[in-house]
Amino acid sequence: MIPPSSFYCGCVEGFYGRPWTTAQRKNLFALMRRLKLNTYMYAPKDDCKHRMYWREMYSVEEAEHLTGLIDAAKENNVDFVYALSPGLDVTFSSAKEVTCLKRKLEQVRQFGCEAFSLLFDDIDTDMCAADKEVFQTFAHAQVSVTNEVFQHLGQPKFLFCPTEYCATRAEPSVRKSEYLRTLGAKLLPDIKIMWTGPKVVSKTISVESILELTEVIKRKPVIWDNVHANDYDQQRIFLGPFKGRSSELHSYVSGILTNPNCEYEANYIALHTLATWSHCCDGDPDESKEEPSGSPSDNPTITAEIKLETEGDIESVPPHRNYPNHGQYDPDLALKAAVTEWMEVIMTVLPGNEKRLLAPPLVTVPPTAPPIPSINTCMSITTPTTSSSKDMPSPGEGQLAEELLKNKEAFDTLAAVSAAAENFKPIPNPVNSLVSNAFAPGDPLEPMDCNGDFSSRKETVPSCVVPTKMSSNVSTTTTTVCKVSEVAMQIDETVEKESEGNHAQPENTSNSHSKTPEVEAMAETMTDTDTEMQSDGADADSQPEDVNIESAEPDSDIPDEDSDSDKRTKKLAATEKITVEDVLLLVELFYLPYEHGSRAVKMLEEIHWLKTNAHHICEAKLKSNPSDTAGEWADRAASFVDFSRQVHQVMMRLLNIPNRSLLYDLYPYMWDMEGVISTLASFVKWLDLGKVPRIGCCFMDYHPSWCSKGYKEAFMSGDLEPWVFRGGLTAEFQRMLPLNGAADLFSKKPYLVSSKVYTIRPFLPADEDAVYRVCLLTCADGGDGSGLYPDHPQLIGDRLAGTFLTFSREYCFVLCDRDDIVGYALAAFNAKNFNKQVQVAWLEEMKRKYPKPSETKKPTQAQKTILSFHEDPVPLTESLFSRFPSQLRLDVLPCVEDTGVVKNMLACVLSALKTSGSHGAFVEVSTANKGHTEFYNKLGFVDVSDSGGNPDEVAILGRII
Repeated sequence: MIPPSSFYCGCVEGFYGRPWTTAQRKNLFALMRRLKLNTYMYAPKDDCKHRMYWREMYSVEEAEHLTGLIDAAKENNVDFVYALSPGLDVTFSSAKEVTCLKRKLEQVRQFGCEAFSLLFDDIDTDMCAADKEVFQTFAHAQVSVTNEVFQHLGQPKFLFCPTEYCATRAEPSVRKSEYLRTLGAKLLPDIKIMWTGPKVVSKTISVESILELTEVIKRKPVIWDNVHANDYDQQRIFLGPFKGRSSELHSYVSGILTNPNCEYEANYIALHTLATWSHCCDGDPDESKEEPSGSPSDNPTITAEIKLETEGDIESVPPHRNYPNHGQYDPDLALKAAVTEWMEVIMTVLPGNEKRLLAPPLVTVPPTAPPIPSINTCMSITTPTTSSSKDMPSPGEGQLAEELLKNKEAFDTLAAVSAAAENFKPIPNPVNSLVSNAFAPGDPLEPMDCNGDFSSRKETVPSCVVPTKMSSNVSTTTTTVCKVSEVAMQIDETVEKESEGNHAQPENTSNSHSKTPEVEAMAETMTDTDTEMQSDGADADSQPEDVNIESAEPDSDIPDEDSDSDKRTKKLAATEKITVEDVLLLVELFYLPYEHGSRAVKMLEEIHWLKTNAHHICEAKLKSNPSDTAGEWADRAASFVDFSRQVHQVMMRLLNIPNRSLLYDLYPYMWDMEGVISTLASFVKWLDLGKVPRIGCCFMDYHPSWCSKGYKEAFMSGDLEPWVFRGGLTAEFQRMLPLNGAADLFSKKPYLVSSKVYTIRPFLPADEDAVYRVCLLTCADGGDGSGLYPDHPQLIGDRLAGTFLTFSREYCFVLCDRDDIVGYALAAFNAKNFNKQVQVAWLEEMKRKYPKPSETKKPTQAQKTILSFHEDPVPLTESLFSRFPSQLRLDVLPCVEDTGVVKNMLACVLSALKTSGSHGAFVEVSTANKGHTEFYNKLGFVDVSDSGGNPDEVAILGRII
C-alpha cells in the first residue's frame, strides 16, 4: 500500500466557470484540515492568468493574495498545487516560450508553493510547423517541456494532465494509444499522471481499468474525479455522496482529487463523503503529519467563517465521527453522516454573507449557438458534435446504449438538445479571482436582500409583465396598467364588499357574478364541440358526454392548495427550521450525474402512470360504478400532490436558513425544480377534473422521457456522458408535461432571491370575484381613477374574463401568492365554438345588463367599454381556427416578483389544451399597446394577424403547442 503521506486526496478547482473567491478557498482549506484531506489544486479555467494569459506574471497585489492562499493551505496541513494550462497556444519548440513557462512557475515558487502541475487537456492536437520540425509527435513535445520544467524547479511534487485523459479520449484505445505509451516511456517517473476514468464523467472506475492504464503509463495514476462536476449543465448541481469507486481502488492509484460543483457552498457532502471513503480505505492518512504551530483560529486575517470550521480539538472530531460502519465504505451511510454534520453549517450565521449578488454563470456560448455549453467538465472544453460518429455510442459501450440507438428518432432528439455545433468555439470569459472576488463585468447589480426579513421587501414589477386591456372583438378600448397600491384603495370597498361572504359559500351557490337564466341555458344546451376535436379516430365508448359548464367543477379527492391544512403548512413553513429530512429530500432531487434519488424516480414514474391512466377518471365520472383503477388513480395523484407540497416546504425552509451563502448557491436550482414540480401538480389536478378521454392520453407521451423504452437504462448505465441527458431531474419532470418545443418556457434562471413562492391550480367557482379583481387591477386606467368604473366594478371582468369563466371554466388556472390570487390564465379549447357561444348568449345578456349609453362627444372609458357590447364583433376566420384552434388570455398583477411563474402558468394551460388535442392557441391584443404585445412575444407568441380577419387596431398572436 502507498504510504499515507504520499496519497493525494482532496480537491481540484478545475471547472470551467466562475472561480471561487479567496475567502472561499481559505474556508475550503480549513474544512479540508478538519476532514483530513491533504491536497488542493489551483486550476480554475476561467482565471485569466491560469490559462488564457498564462504568460503574464502576477502583479504585486495578485502576488499578495496568492501568497496568502499558499500560507493558509500550509497552516491547514494542505498541499497547495499550482497548475498552469499553456496548451492553448504554446510553441513547444520555442526556447522563449519554455523560459516564460519556467519564469511563471518560478514566481509562484517564490510565493511558497512547493507542488506544481501542467495541464494539456482539451487542446488542439495539431502542432504548429515549428514544432513539427523538432518533435516526432505531440506527446514527445509535451514530455520534453514537462521534463525540462520539472527539473528546473528541482523535481518537486508534480502532476501532469494528458490530452488523452480518459479511456474514450485514448486513440484508438488505452492499450494501443501511442500517445499514452510515449508518456509512460518518456515522462520522468516521479511525475504523476492524471486520469478521469473510462469517461470524462465516470459513473464507476474499476480496478481492472486502472491496472490496464498503469501498464501503459508505467505508474499509478492520480484520479481527477468529475463525479460531482456540474459545469456542463446549468440546470444540475450534485449533492449526492462519493460513489462508484471501490475501496480496493485506493491501493491502485496515487490519489483522488474531486473536481466538484462550481457553487462552492454546495460541496460539503462531496468533500465529506470523499474523506469518509479515504478513511475507510486506510484509516487516518494524515495522522503521521504534525499539526502546524499556527492554526486558522489564531490568525486574525482569516475570517470568522474559517474559525467556525476549526473550532475545538480537530483530532477529537474526525470527519467520520457520525459514520457507523468503519472499515467498509457505504455511500448511503456516508451521506447520512455528512448531512448530519452539514446541518451545523446550514444553521450557522456567518459574517459577511447577509447580502450578495446572484450572478449568473459565466457565458460560454453565444446567443445564436445551440443551447448547450461546450463539454468542459474535466479540465476545460471539449466540443461535441451532432454529425460526427464519435458522438454515437459504439456497440462496445454497452447493450443498453445499443437499445436506445435502435430508436433513432429518440436518440436524434436527445442529440439535438445535447450537442453543440461541430465548429462551435466557446467565448472566453476570463476573470481575476485573486483580486476581484470572481465577479465579472456585466454582473447584475440587484442585491440579494433576502435576509429572513421579508416584511420590508419592496414589490417589483417584472419588465416583461406589462398587461393591458386589449382591443378586439372582445374589447375595443385601450388602457394602461394601474399600480396596485393606487387602485386597491379605490376598489376595495366596491369589489371586496361584493365578494364578502362569497368564499364562504358552497361551490354551487350563486355569487355576485351569477349568470341569468338565458346564459345558464346556453351553457347547458350548446353542443360541446370540444369533444369533436378530441374524438377523431377514437372509439365511441371512449368519448365523454356533454357536461354542464356550471357544474363541471372538480370532484376530486385531491386536497386543494388552499385548504385549511395547506394554509397552516404555508404559515409554519415560513418560520420552521430546515430539518435533516428536508436536506435529504434536497439531495435526492440533485443526486449524481447518472442517478436520481429513489423518491424522485418514484415520482417520475407516478406522474407517467397518472398521465397514461387519466382516462379512467373521465370514464368514472360517466359511470355510476367507478373502476378500481379510478380509485387507485386518485390515491396516486394525492401522493404526487403531497410530494409537490414537500418540495414546496423545502423551498420555503431553505429561504430561511441562516447560512445565506448556501442559499444563494442552491436557490437557482431549487427555484427551477420547485417551479416545474408545482406545475406538474397543477396539471395533475386538472387531469382530476375528468376531461381526458382514452385518446387524450395519446397526446401526452410522444417524445423520449424517463419511462420511454431504453431511456432510463441508457441514463443509468453510464455508457453515455451525462450531458446527453441535458437538464437532469428538472428536465425529466419538464418532459412529463405534454409539450413539445416548449423549452423557452423553462429556460430561465432567477437573478434575485424572492421570499414569495407561488402556486398554480385549476380555477374554482369561489375564485370568480378574485379573478374579476385581478382583471380590474391589470386592465384599468389608474391615472386619476376615472377608468376604475366605480359605477360598474364588474364591467372589465365581464368583458375580458367572464366569457372564459362561463363557457370554458375547465381550462382556466389561477396563480396564487399564499392565499391571494394574483394572476390567471384563461383558455377556450375550441375557440370557434367558444366565440359562437359569446355572440349568441353572452353579448345578448351583457346588452341587457349594461344598456347602451347615450351618444356624447367625449365618452368615458366605461361608456366605451359598454358600447363594445352593442357593436357587432369582427368574425374570426376559419384559417385562424384551423391553425390555432384554441384561444386564451393571461394577466398577472404587477406585484408578482417572479416572472418565471408566468411561464409556468402558461405551461399549465397549454398542457391542458394539448392533452385535449389542440395544436395551437392565439390571443388578441391591441396594436396600440406595444407593452402587451411584447409581453406575449416573450411567451413565444408571434403575430398571425393575416389569418385572423381582424381590424387594424387588433393584433392576433399565436403559438404552436
